[in-house]
Amino acid sequence: MSEIIVEPAKDNNNLGAIVKLLDDEKLTRAVGLFLPLQRENRVQAIKTFVHQNHVMAVKLNGDVVGMVVLSPWYGDEGIRIAHHYELGYLLRQDQWNKGIMTSAIQQIVSILPPKITIHAECKQSNYRSQRVLIKCGFIYDKDDLWQRIIK
Repeated sequence: MSEIIVEPAKDNNNLGAIVKLLDDEKLTRAVGLFLPLQRENRVQAIKTFVHQNHVMAVKLNGDVVGMVVLSPWYGDEGIRIAHHYELGYLLRQDQWNKGIMTSAIQQIVSILPPKITIHAECKQSNYRSQRVLIKCGFIYDKDDLWQRIIK
């Protein structure tokens, strides 16, 4: 299998590759990520997002093919809940069904400190993503929400 590496997106080379990855409007819309259409505003929005969240570039043989995000989790009242994060990820469609995202998420989960809870939202119709979550130890909670507690 090809080498799958996960590393911080804040690195300038990775940041540029993330911007290029997110130029695919079909991909970003599919995961509910709506970015500005104007190039300059789009780049600035992506840079701000990367710097405000834990964003990891997913590389296959040195090329960025996807990304994984851990964002702060907020409760029903809109208050941030400590040690809880929301998982988000996307992968170029030409790389689907190769185990890349499963490997990337497993790598990330393996280095997280204990007592962290990760939440993920996944539509019931998205069987591929559900399979990734199951392989990575997530358990279905309710209403399209999945959860993994790091012990």
